[in-house]
Amino acid sequence: MSPSQEDRAKLFATLAAYRQALRVLDQTRGANLVSLHEAAYETIRDTTGLPARLVTLALRDHGRHKGEDNVSAIPLDAKLFAIKGPDSVSIATVQGRVILPYTMNGYHFGWNDFAEARLVFHADHIELCAGIQAGVHSHKEGSMSNEGILARLGRVIAGVVNNAVDTAEASNPIAVAQQALREIDKISDEARAALSVAVAAGHRLKAKADDLDAEIRDLDDKIKVGLTNGREDLARAATGVQIDLEAQREALAKAIAENAGEIAEAQAALRSIASARDDAKKRLDDAQRAQKVVHGSDATPSERNDRRLADALSAVERVTGVPVKSISGAAEVEELGQIQRQNAIEARLKAFREGER
Repeated sequence: MSPSQEDRAKLFATLAAYRQALRVLDQTRGANLVSLHEAAYETIRDTTGLPARLVTLALRDHGRHKGEDNVSAIPLDAKLFAIKGPDSVSIATVQGRVILPYTMNGYHFGWNDFAEARLVFHADHIELCAGIQAGVHSHKEGSMSNEGILARLGRVIAGVVNNAVDTAEASNPIAVAQQALREIDKISDEARAALSVAVAAGHRLKAKADDLDAEIRDLDDKIKVGLTNGREDLARAATGVQIDLEAQREALAKAIAENAGEIAEAQAALRSIASARDDAKKRLDDAQRAQKVVHGSDATPSERNDRRLADALSAVERVTGVPVKSISGAAEVEELGQIQRQNAIEARLKAFREGER
């Protein structure tokens, strides 16, 4: 890791407090962790200012360091440290959390420590050793819950469509459409918030990528200067740093590409939501106009039933995309059918008569 002077001082202050906690435990009588906790926990918290979780880890770590004065490593768990990205890590100290840049040296076989990680202090540098679990396949998170947003939108649309027929005969279609509009507006707000988060993340990723590109280009010049002046050792070290930065840049490129996909999906979701809202608004306007017609006229019960049936069939036509059969002129069509049947009967009888002759 490459901490600033201020952050380095915070880390060493934490190490000093941790050593003090171990000394308190050395002077505490206790046969097991429970008795040690009861006797020393509050004392350590009051005298050292260590985070509560680090005090708990110190109780477990005390057995392996009992009597040592110059402990050089601090146990950490997932609450005390977090990898923030391909080049930075967050660590809790006695003076608050610090964000530290780092480069990765490589992997070592095996991890048999009870702690998830250890902060190790050397004479000239500080390193974070963390255990990872091999063979675990992470599940990719859905981008900004777009799938959930679109699924909810689909349920709202389906609810409006299905209720269009049901409420045409009873209840209140206007209330259904108004509720659908409110729900779609709520979904729209969530989708816009998700899009803004993705866009902000994209800006941060691109800014970091630009910084890495600048560092890589700057190292090119430094390596050339080192070789020109016969300082191959410095050029070699700078080349190693450059390789690490290029690896980070590749990781960032993948993150930027994924972020671009998330933004595109969020924009598509917003377009779908806008279309759904227009459709729901049209249905609401239709229902309001239909209600005014029914309540504003002296229509007979039969005429009102015909109107409701027409509205229901219109809703079905919007859902399926297939025009419904016309219900006007049904009596005329039935009469033509009867005439056609009588003609067929007369033709058959005529054929029988001619056959007998």
